[in-house]
Amino acid sequence: MDITFTPLSSQISPMRSAQFAAPAEKASKSAGRAQDQMEISQAGQQAATETEVPDLEQIREKLEANLGSMTKDEFMSAIREQLGEQKLEVNWNATVDPDGQIWCKAYFDSYASQVTQFRDAAESTIKDYYAGAYQEALHSPLGSSLPQQLNFIAAKYQCSWSDYFDASMPAGERQWTYTQVRAMLTGTGLRLNDPYALKDIHIPTNEETTKNAKQAADDKISQLVRQTKEGLSG
Repeated sequence: MDITFTPLSSQISPMRSAQFAAPAEKASKSAGRAQDQMEISQAGQQAATETEVPDLEQIREKLEANLGSMTKDEFMSAIREQLGEQKLEVNWNATVDPDGQIWCKAYFDSYASQVTQFRDAAESTIKDYYAGAYQEALHSPLGSSLPQQLNFIAAKYQCSWSDYFDASMPAGERQWTYTQVRAMLTGTGLRLNDPYALKDIHIPTNEETTKNAKQAADDKISQLVRQTKEGLSG
């Protein structure tokens, strides 16, 4: 049976190759052991040198010296003995997303989606809140042209000396009404931090949005790992 083994990577790797002895052939293989020695690639040797893991080089030498005469069961037993019963585990996250691009895309997709959802909900709420003031401006007593409409809302919400001025409204609410209705008339962007129109809507913080985006990205990787494992088991 052909296998591959890299002691330092904690994974199965194609960097080295060897051949197990069959149980019935163990005695006859000892004489030809030199033909069954493993070869280690230059990259594998460099990785072993750069990785600060104690005693693994000794483990490699012992296994290499005896692998040609080992059966599969003996090989696995030696692995467990030399590594203190440690399990060789696969980094599944790195398997399904080796360069992190999937995680990053899921993160930014989620972040953008949250921002878009809030913006759409906020704009709809603002337009509903100022619908009456907007309709009044469209049919202003000064005329129906845009300049006349803008003059009317300025007179009603900003000019205290005007006959159209609404003194019954608090100053802050008047200013917000003028700002939002003007944006609706001109087609420019609405202000999404309106404390009057959005008083019943939760405005998510950057921390909340970031947390949700990270969770969405983690969930995406977990889904891919689960699908990969199911595919291998099936």
